[in-house]
Amino acid sequence: MIGRGGRDRFRREYSPRFEEKGHQGRSNPPSRHLWVGNLSHHLNESALSEQFLRFGELDSIAFQPGRSYAFVNFRRDEDAIVAMKTLQGVLVAGMPLKIEFAKAVTDFSSHLLLNAVINYTFQPML
Repeated sequence: MIGRGGRDRFRREYSPRFEEKGHQGRSNPPSRHLWVGNLSHHLNESALSEQFLRFGELDSIAFQPGRSYAFVNFRRDEDAIVAMKTLQGVLVAGMPLKIEFAKAVTDFSSHLLLNAVINYTFQPML
């Protein structure tokens, strides 16, 4: 029986939001920069990098313990593409990875802000 609001009848007509991105061209263009989400709060940087190093040389990993996402930057686009296809949905520390190409920085002010955040976040602790 359909619920009072009628939402039940539409449930089968729509795919999950995450799946729609890849099938309708709304995702970011392929690049060597990956956004990796749905990370366990118990995951550490070495365990994360171990997953991605199998696919090629990394430029950097922007990861903060306790966050549910990270940015993984490969040296080559091809390595990032293979890593994304292979690791999509793979369980790491009990959580299925969600991987997308990272959004490109489109203006200079955003680029400056991003660099300031990265430089502040990843300064060595004294």
